[in-house]
Amino acid sequence: MRSTSRKRENVKIQPPMTPMIDCIFQLLIFFMLMPSSAGREGYLTTNLPRDQGPNPIPQKEILERLKIELLDEGNEGEGVSIVLNDTQSLGDNFAGLRAALEGYRARGLQPTHPILISPTMAVRHKFVVRAFDAAVTARFTNINFAVPR
Repeated sequence: MRSTSRKRENVKIQPPMTPMIDCIFQLLIFFMLMPSSAGREGYLTTNLPRDQGPNPIPQKEILERLKIELLDEGNEGEGVSIVLNDTQSLGDNFAGLRAALEGYRARGLQPTHPILISPTMAVRHKFVVRAFDAAVTARFTNINFAVPR
């Protein structure tokens, strides 16, 4: 009897590997796909009007800003050319710029209507200040400056 018990001790038990590998791959696929769906959970895209409903958001009117471009004339920074709204060339006439801005105010533009002063890199600071003064004299209050190009 001793011989049979020895034989049993030497027998190695190997579990079937195919079901274990199958289970591992299923878990791997599950954990790879799970985080990608968590971000979209509970989010529905809609295109509902914002100005209607229980808490309507009033639509803001988008204002076309007035653009004053100051271009260098090439005279060692001593000359400047003024362009208003990419269409109206005023030369170096800052009084004409003020008159044109006052004309916009007379036609009903509010003092808070945005104005952008956009100088080129070579334009002297004194011309930028004069354009700012023309806008302030025309009673505009929302004046912004672009980074020189």
